[in-house]
Amino acid sequence: MLKYILLGFLNYHPMSGYDLKSLMEESTAHFWHAYHSQIYTTLRKLEEDGLLESEEIESEEAKLNRRVYTLTDAGRQELAAWQRQVMTEMSPVKEDLLVRLFFSGSRSKQETLSELVMQRQLHQQKLDTYTALAAEHLLPLMESSPAMLAESRYWLMTLEFGKRYEALYVQWLTECITQIEGF
Repeated sequence: MLKYILLGFLNYHPMSGYDLKSLMEESTAHFWHAYHSQIYTTLRKLEEDGLLESEEIESEEAKLNRRVYTLTDAGRQELAAWQRQVMTEMSPVKEDLLVRLFFSGSRSKQETLSELVMQRQLHQQKLDTYTALAAEHLLPLMESSPAMLAESRYWLMTLEFGKRYEALYVQWLTECITQIEGF
């Protein structure tokens, strides 16, 4: 998936690995995380495969030069082919907290409650972050960049999913806490 995230971002305009990592941290990392090393390894592979070209740009401000990546025609075709594919399966869910809760019958009630209260706080913080993200970043971008209007509409849809997911998670944790307190 990282391959397509990078191709998708580079479809907007050329960027350095640092630019891509920063952009991912503000957007796709909320639902698809990648480490710095994975990004650079994938960029090199995409360039080897002819999907990207890069150019080293001298930087007057920084001591290090920047390598800027540009999507090739083959890269655009690869991205378009991937976008045309229809997902016919659901993505598998891996949720550590559910595994821990599943086996909590042998834990103390207080240990389980403490963990769930902490998780509720974390999910509430994430919900607050998502709520602020729209107001602070996406809506101003939509107003200032008509070229990105179509893209940002889809970004808002993914953000809305994140907000609903976190709200549901907070609600579910609250219900679990209430049930366990009644045990």
